[in-house]
Amino acid sequence: MLSEMLGLLASAVGQVALAWWIAQRGGAADLSRYGALVAACTLLAMPLLSPLGDRLPKRRLIRLGKLLLLLDALALWLLACSDGYSLALLGACSLLSILANAALLPAQASILPELVQAAQLPEAIRLRRGSQALGGLLGPGLGGAALALGDVRLALGLNVVMFAIAALAGFCLAEPSYPSASAPRAGWFVELRAGLRAKWGVPLDRWWTLTGALMMVFLLPATGMLLPLRVQALGLSALWFGACGAALSLGLLLGVAGLADLLIESLDRVRAMAAALALCGLAVAGIGLCAWPPGLPLLFAAIGLGMSVTQLVGQTHRTLAIPEAFRARMAAGQLALAQLAAALAPLLAGALLQRWAVASVYLLLAAGFGLSGLLLLLVPGLRPFLRLDHERARGWYGRRYPEAFAPPSP
Repeated sequence: MLSEMLGLLASAVGQVALAWWIAQRGGAADLSRYGALVAACTLLAMPLLSPLGDRLPKRRLIRLGKLLLLLDALALWLLACSDGYSLALLGACSLLSILANAALLPAQASILPELVQAAQLPEAIRLRRGSQALGGLLGPGLGGAALALGDVRLALGLNVVMFAIAALAGFCLAEPSYPSASAPRAGWFVELRAGLRAKWGVPLDRWWTLTGALMMVFLLPATGMLLPLRVQALGLSALWFGACGAALSLGLLLGVAGLADLLIESLDRVRAMAAALALCGLAVAGIGLCAWPPGLPLLFAAIGLGMSVTQLVGQTHRTLAIPEAFRARMAAGQLALAQLAAALAPLLAGALLQRWAVASVYLLLAAGFGLSGLLLLLVPGLRPFLRLDHERARGWYGRRYPEAFAPPSP
């Protein structure tokens, strides 16, 4: 978790510095080209490299991914020190980081069941979400401070130091106590096809993943690209923009620190998920309606709290339900759809802004989020699955849908 948190911090610092450098030297045209290149390569790399996590030990992949990210950070820093701005070279460096993350992230997302017992998995997931929220809270601030105190070279130098510490922490990761079974060896594309078939062949997980991605399409613009427009429309300073971003992470932190567990225990998993989705949808609508400046950070904190509940509800069950030999590939499928949602979200927001004011767009996004959240709650089998205890959830996908995990034919 320390390695993952430091990696998130370093990535956030690097992204802030890189975006600033490209915008300063190449302008909006280079920034859009770079963004399109990164999005396209990520969408391809994540599923294509997904069999790695079920073939090789996840600890080895985490170490390899951390080292590659350190090399990428070092290359970017050397490029900045030589004042050698080149979009082609920056794209090559980003390709290295994309390949590293395609190997690292599915392994990192699916290794927890190998490190702790099933009874300890909910607490481990809660702590992991907390470390991710902390990384998301501090990273952009550190990057902005480094740019303000120095320049791009200082920010990218800090990026190198933090990736080095993250790699060191990754190498301190102990041998898993409960290693997963490896996937049966077949051809690379046979294993890739088997992973995709497994992800699609479990209707509960399929529709859960698709509706979750649809919710992201509506939620990401509300918490991302539309926020500065809303802040400017209200005549507020950039300080309020930063406060909203910090409040989102703070709400997420408060949730994983105990508020989400309290809500889940006082209700049940299904009711807690429904309440969290309603809270997020109402908060998004509130951003479009609120003209009171302090209300914006409060609404973003509410969104963070709702996100913490939706992330914690069912995450343990879904992790345990997947057969061990398919965990990394199914995690890669989840991450790839999340990347696709992140790519589609700005397109949707841009299209809506062509016809409506930003406040009205927030209301439309809230309606879309609410409808997609309702679709999630209506997924067949969701309610009985969430009411299983942890031991009954272990391997449930394989028992319920054995045909989805049948050995691949060459």
